[in-house]
Amino acid sequence: MAFSWRFIGLFIFVFLLLVSSIAHSAPTNAHSSCSNEINMMLVKLWVNGAEEDSIVGLSAAFGSVLPTDIKHASRLPAVYPQPLNGCSASSTKLSGSIALVRRGECEFIIKATVAQEGGAGGVVLINNEGGSLEIACPNNSTISTVTIPVVSISNDGADIIDKYITSGKKVELLLYSPDRPIVDYSVCLIWLMAVGTIICAALWKKFTQSKESDDYELSYEPPLSHKKEKRKAV
Repeated sequence: MAFSWRFIGLFIFVFLLLVSSIAHSAPTNAHSSCSNEINMMLVKLWVNGAEEDSIVGLSAAFGSVLPTDIKHASRLPAVYPQPLNGCSASSTKLSGSIALVRRGECEFIIKATVAQEGGAGGVVLINNEGGSLEIACPNNSTISTVTIPVVSISNDGADIIDKYITSGKKVELLLYSPDRPIVDYSVCLIWLMAVGTIICAALWKKFTQSKESDDYELSYEPPLSHKKEKRKAV
């Protein structure tokens, strides 16, 4: 029983470490134009006016600091620029929208600058792999002229948005970074599965060892000499 409690305690400890490692710390004002803290944030999503599940992302090291209160954030339509990489002026209207820009071909700060010059109110940079991107300034620069919010999301998160846009639905986004902890539940699930597997394996080993010990005791046959001595004593 003590063995089980030890592993349950270990499981709780690892889970708390996980939550603290992916929890969000409140953003602070940037000391310069390219040294914002990179924090977890939320992309709130509306489809044809109906609110959908939020998408977890990361804020960038440049651009405006995201508001912590949803009331201070702007809800804007999501638009793909043309070209999709956002490295040159878009042929589609970006004014008053949040530009969804694909990774690749040029530096992130160039993509954000081009979108800002096109009138975009924010930029969501899309990773071409799982997980959000930690977006820093090139060559550790501390200079940036980007004044709109810039964030990144995973390819999986972008697929959710893309599904609605390509089906002709109106998609609106709102970018903010709440003070409360933000937990990426997919990461939690992976960790819980991994830790659970380890605990089950350890408990199974303990169970099988105990069973083998019981089977051995039941099948134990005293030596013949011991039986004879027992008969003589009788």
